[in-house]
Amino acid sequence: MNCRKFLYLLVLLTSAGVAAQYQQLYDTDYLPQSLLLNPGNKVDFDKHLGIPLLSGVGVQAATRNVSVYDIFQVNERDEINERIRAKVDQLSNRDYAVLHQSLEILSAGFRTRKGNYISFGWYEELDAITYFPKDVATLAYEGNQQHLGYAFKASDIKARAEMVSVFHIGMNKKVNEHFSIGGRFKLYSGMFSAESTHNSGTFTTYLTPDGNNYYEHRLENINGGLKIAGIGSFEEVSESQILQNSIFGGNYGVGIDLGFSYDFNERWSVSGSLLDLGFINYRSRTYEYYGNGDFDFDGIEFIFPSVVDENTVIRPYWTDLEEEFDENMNFGERADVSYTLLRPVKLMGGLTYSFGEHLKCNCLDPEENRYRFKTGLQAMAIKRPGSIQAGLTAFLDAPVTSFLNTKLTYGIDSFTYTNVGFLISAKIRSFNVYLAADNLLSYSNIADSNTASFQICFQLISNTK
Repeated sequence: MNCRKFLYLLVLLTSAGVAAQYQQLYDTDYLPQSLLLNPGNKVDFDKHLGIPLLSGVGVQAATRNVSVYDIFQVNERDEINERIRAKVDQLSNRDYAVLHQSLEILSAGFRTRKGNYISFGWYEELDAITYFPKDVATLAYEGNQQHLGYAFKASDIKARAEMVSVFHIGMNKKVNEHFSIGGRFKLYSGMFSAESTHNSGTFTTYLTPDGNNYYEHRLENINGGLKIAGIGSFEEVSESQILQNSIFGGNYGVGIDLGFSYDFNERWSVSGSLLDLGFINYRSRTYEYYGNGDFDFDGIEFIFPSVVDENTVIRPYWTDLEEEFDENMNFGERADVSYTLLRPVKLMGGLTYSFGEHLKCNCLDPEENRYRFKTGLQAMAIKRPGSIQAGLTAFLDAPVTSFLNTKLTYGIDSFTYTNVGFLISAKIRSFNVYLAADNLLSYSNIADSNTASFQICFQLISNTK
């Protein structure tokens, strides 16, 4: 495999990611983590305390329309180059890879005398997305000879990554026996940011048999770049600096979460939340790589290594071309730039139907009537730079014993139409541990999976009544 194909393969397979189990944790009123997904969710406990660094640890890898197995499978029908070419043709600039990871560092909550539930904590979050650069990948892998007259778009290059430290405090209030609302205030500290989402311009090759050379190449309206923050330039990357930025990085922002839950009657309920409505202003240890301009040049068969004029004086051909390129194109880098990024806003909702054995007593609210099982639908949407990432999940929440709860999910999302997941939560006295996993059907061949996830949590949950 030559260098060009290897570089393309790196682009194709940089789609491993990390994400939280939204569908398993949403609307689980017996787990404090549900308040991070809906601050207005019902609360079935009086206080909680997370075990530091262990109260929310999860990982997920995800790709859209491509897997490791698609490229590296062993068969006698085709070679790896043919499989790469097939994926180049199949993928579009609407395909993407997401990366989301969160780690709870501190987590706690308590119920006030007025019955409101206050929760607060500190967590680290990494969120990233990269779109498949269809035109750039096609040009890199196939070249331009088969695409004469086609304008390869620089706008296909679109990627963003942010690592932030989040300090938060929220309140959940039960307005009446049917309606609960909640809100959460967040203070963001940007640890690291890399953003390249506003690229534009085209590269086009024309056939010009009557011109100076057989081909003419045009770079038109090129404008783009890469902004990074928290580390300075790439030559200055330091893990210790990124960790230091979790508190004293100088890149700060604010945001809010809003949520509610409403019971129509004993069986039917609805809930919804809006998360991370906020921004971060980056101004500390920032750096920008940029490029813009227009440039036309002739030829595909360059003259090597130089041109000899009529006076037999050697004229450096490549030097002339480079100087002409520099005169028309403006490439450079600069430090101490300031920019603001909106957080990836998330919208979530759920419709729940309760059934089964009638539970006559809820220790937190003796007048509340509850049923043993819950089923329903949950929807999620995340605003991304170039699209909306969405998913729909059906679930069944079923307690096995008085100390063991389970939740089974079946989801349809951007990565798979057969996402079967589960959550199992055990509570012995005040000690709680839960385990969640996604896309169970793929575990027999994880390399052929578009998404797989795992999450575990240890914490203390108690009721005072």
